[in-house]
Amino acid sequence: MFTPIHRALGLEPGNLTLELIEKAIEAGLKETADFDMKRVIPDLKADKSKQEVAKDIAAMANSGGGWIIYGVGEGKADIAESIHPCEWEAKEEQQMLTIAYTKIDPPVVGLEFNKISCGENSDEKYLVLMHIPDSPDAPHFARAEKNNFSAPRRNGPHTNLMTYRDIERGFRERIQRGVEQEKTLQGYFEEATEALNPEQGVFLAIAAVPVTPKISANSVDRDAAIQHTNPWAYSYFMTSFLGNCPIEPQVSTNGMFIWGGGDIIKGMRRWVLRNSAQATAKYRKHLHDDGTLTGGYCLRRNVRGVQSTSEQYLAGEINHCYSFDVEKALIDFFSLLREHAQERSVPGGFHIRVGLVGDANSPIILRTHDKSTWNLMFESEPEPIKRFQPVSTFIDPLAPIEDILPPLRALALDIVNQGGIQNLQIIAGEES
Repeated sequence: MFTPIHRALGLEPGNLTLELIEKAIEAGLKETADFDMKRVIPDLKADKSKQEVAKDIAAMANSGGGWIIYGVGEGKADIAESIHPCEWEAKEEQQMLTIAYTKIDPPVVGLEFNKISCGENSDEKYLVLMHIPDSPDAPHFARAEKNNFSAPRRNGPHTNLMTYRDIERGFRERIQRGVEQEKTLQGYFEEATEALNPEQGVFLAIAAVPVTPKISANSVDRDAAIQHTNPWAYSYFMTSFLGNCPIEPQVSTNGMFIWGGGDIIKGMRRWVLRNSAQATAKYRKHLHDDGTLTGGYCLRRNVRGVQSTSEQYLAGEINHCYSFDVEKALIDFFSLLREHAQERSVPGGFHIRVGLVGDANSPIILRTHDKSTWNLMFESEPEPIKRFQPVSTFIDPLAPIEDILPPLRALALDIVNQGGIQNLQIIAGEES
């Protein structure tokens, strides 16, 4: 990482140590627009302290992002003077995240924390560096007393309230960022719709673009990319994911791993994961250096030895697919997205767009099974999809699985409902 402390010492990006901070203090480390120092961690149970923390976080988010270090006191002229190690546990971090989410509107997401050890005799005390990212949702309003809101921002080493004109300008910039994000998402989605050949079978196209892409990021490590060719490498998330879902016993989870075990090639600022020539399940997954992930999953199944005229099997129908294969593809994609976001260190969530792409000469048919008899429902029962409407949402793949499931279920339902399918079979909630 690269912090204002590295900048003050003229250092390259790297980890922070107590020795580096002591050097920076000796060199006259100053507060700046993107760097604030706090002698102690505030009492995070007190409303007044929560309001102050909310104001500090919102001010940084409204000013392009920055850093707050707890445990360093400043003297005259906003210059660092002394070190005061703080007690810091997981509960303090969670309280800070809660404040950023509940005391600021819109919430500030993507906070990161780094503990800096103060030595063996420090009684488990640390200096704590909190990073507030540049926010696409600025301007942010911090909750004050009596539920009043204010829009703070950094003005050099100080925090001031934004004027009416500042707020007006901030909203214009937010709208413009939204337009640009929509163009970016649509561009990646169109790339995903060209990942496979629809004449070989209907496929699911999906794009996930981070709210805060990695700028000037190093390339994804080849070894990490190779791991992603094997879905078993991220099967921990899959099994945890499925453990939260009431899976129908007839739906084999072995089919979760059909879109893997292929080849990997280097593309322009991305790795391309693709099926081998001999594979029956075709796919393309693009791991972009900026954290974006796009993919195409062929949903057509070939059943050897079964005639395509049978109503009980999908054998040869180009634009036919099982509805639960849509769910399996989504699980595979979001399992990979979680790993990719962790490897790229991309917090703050992703804008998602997904659609079904089929042969233009016939409608897409989603087939499902009768839950009581487990017979494939007849072709006449689904609703033919003559023109699929792409579905968009926002999901943070790094959130706890129980928080990911509700928006993912809604996304899956928006897909299968277009084909007349009313229920999910793999990631269905208890209400299904």
